[in-house]
Amino acid sequence: MVLTSFADIGKPGKDLFTKYFKFSLINFDFKSKTEDNVDLHLQCNEVDNKFVAASDVTFKPVDGISVKTKIDSNWLITNDIEIDDKKLSMQHNVITSIDYAQGAKKLKLKNHLKKERVNAEMELDFASKYPDATASIVFGDKGYVAGAQISIGTDGFELKKHVYSLGYCGNEFELHGSLSNNKDFEWRLFQIYKNISVGCMLGWSGGLLNTKFGVAAMYQVDKQTFIKGRIDECGRVGFAYGFKPTPETHMVVAMESSVNRNQPASNCGLTFEISN
Repeated sequence: MVLTSFADIGKPGKDLFTKYFKFSLINFDFKSKTEDNVDLHLQCNEVDNKFVAASDVTFKPVDGISVKTKIDSNWLITNDIEIDDKKLSMQHNVITSIDYAQGAKKLKLKNHLKKERVNAEMELDFASKYPDATASIVFGDKGYVAGAQISIGTDGFELKKHVYSLGYCGNEFELHGSLSNNKDFEWRLFQIYKNISVGCMLGWSGGLLNTKFGVAAMYQVDKQTFIKGRIDECGRVGFAYGFKPTPETHMVVAMESSVNRNQPASNCGLTFEISN
């Protein structure tokens, strides 16, 4: 089994707080796969009272190579060529993007090593003359994981960001902590008991005065239905109810309100997913 990447450390706990909590009227997601291994993905969301749409197509001309082209409603076109070498457990990506609205062009190079006890990534982002370099590495054994990530601007070799993470991942229990830039600390606990998933989060940003915390839970009624709830340090309470009208469709109704009168008014949203 391949060890998780740095970005996915503690992912089940993060998803418990974020996944399906979408509070806009339109959240549409369509995924389809043809017999020729061509993947089609369409998305439409409402962001700041504006509709944002995107579509991408992925095909595999030969075994081990995939090409993905994505275009959104802001005329940002992205092409991702991925080479997957299973013998060496390596993955290479060449990503180019053209923003016609801004007149900007970007190039990004990624290299990824995936092993049972080691997961390492290296990324070069050529957004300007001098690229930004991001490197991460994760070590794991018997459920314990430790990782680090650094971002450096090669123009003057400025250290922009450094993050350290440590945790444990069992069959039904996860505990992870992270430290960002020596000032932002966060830990997450995730526990599964039968059909109930519970998670809690506690963190400090720049000092003990800026504390953030939250509690979330999900009850899996059956394979087609779930109920989620969460609350944070600001008194924002969110609920989500998801069900499958058919095996290929998934609908989620979400609502958020606050027990604090100084917070914004309540929000609600609808997510509709189709996959075949």
